[in-house]
Amino acid sequence: MQPEHSSTEPSGLSKHELAYRCIRERILDGRYQPGRRLVLSTLARDLDVSPVPVREAIRRLEAEGLVSFERNVGARVATLGDDDWVQLVEMLALLDGYAFAAAAPRMTAERIAVARALNAQLRQEQAHERVMALHRQFHRAIYGWCGNRHVIEALDWIWDRIDASRVLASMYPRLRVRAAVDEHDALLDRLARGDDDAATLESCAREHNLNTIRAIRSAAAQAPAQREPGG
Repeated sequence: MQPEHSSTEPSGLSKHELAYRCIRERILDGRYQPGRRLVLSTLARDLDVSPVPVREAIRRLEAEGLVSFERNVGARVATLGDDDWVQLVEMLALLDGYAFAAAAPRMTAERIAVARALNAQLRQEQAHERVMALHRQFHRAIYGWCGNRHVIEALDWIWDRIDASRVLASMYPRLRVRAAVDEHDALLDRLARGDDDAATLESCAREHNLNTIRAIRSAAAQAPAQREPGG
């Protein structure tokens, strides 16, 4: 008899793969919030499978950093502290800056037009979840052409961690998106002109990403003063 994780659904995917994809999607889109306990029996019942493929899916998600285990508690959706999310955005800035410059020679007029359309949607979007999805799609529309699959995979992983943490989802739409879309347009204008060297492109893209940290820290610094009596 085949083990359960080798059985397949009509889609051709194993039960383990289906469980993994479903749980992962729910973590990334916020249905499973950071800190939420992931109880095997509950997930198995919800997904209509036995605990075996769910356990394998959880282990896989732990390896990706999306799930953590706590003694006497079990599996939880991973959380990020202040230092963690800042360091992730710093990593994003470094890699995205490099990828932006590397993608520049491959950014045709059609590819730039795709990115402009995404940014136009982002400028009009009101729903927080769609803001974050469009923001990610915009950046991938550029770094996806950098020509280095390892850099692309690393950036995808960073975005997954950022999405799962919900840190930026709770602050970015309110504090950053208005300025970010203007910066996106400026970056695209640089690509369209094609007269900047790689170092300049990399620096501009890196600073664009670091501005997210600056905006959130600035808002946090102002908040205590605004709460003071008589302030």
